[in-house]
Amino acid sequence: MGSNNLTYIGLAYRAGKTLAGSAACEKGIKRGKVRLLLLHEGLSPSSMQRFTRLCDMFNVRVLVVNDLGVAIGREEILVLAITDQTFADLIKNNY
Repeated sequence: MGSNNLTYIGLAYRAGKTLAGSAACEKGIKRGKVRLLLLHEGLSPSSMQRFTRLCDMFNVRVLVVNDLGVAIGREEILVLAITDQTFADLIKNNY
């Protein structure tokens, strides 16, 4: 992933336009708040499949990234949802 995407992900996180963690992201997807879901490439295959299916059901785009935790300064985060359309578009267009 390019440094621009890391910057945009970090900005979205600091602006409060994200949901971090599996439970929060799943709830956000079901409530229609998520515009883009970012999954860390180290996520387990079963979790990856579960989120991919959920996003297919709710028409949410999914991107698999490798430096997700680095971008937001929280290495333990493997699932991050972007809730703002502008940030989602910036990240999708620069991926």
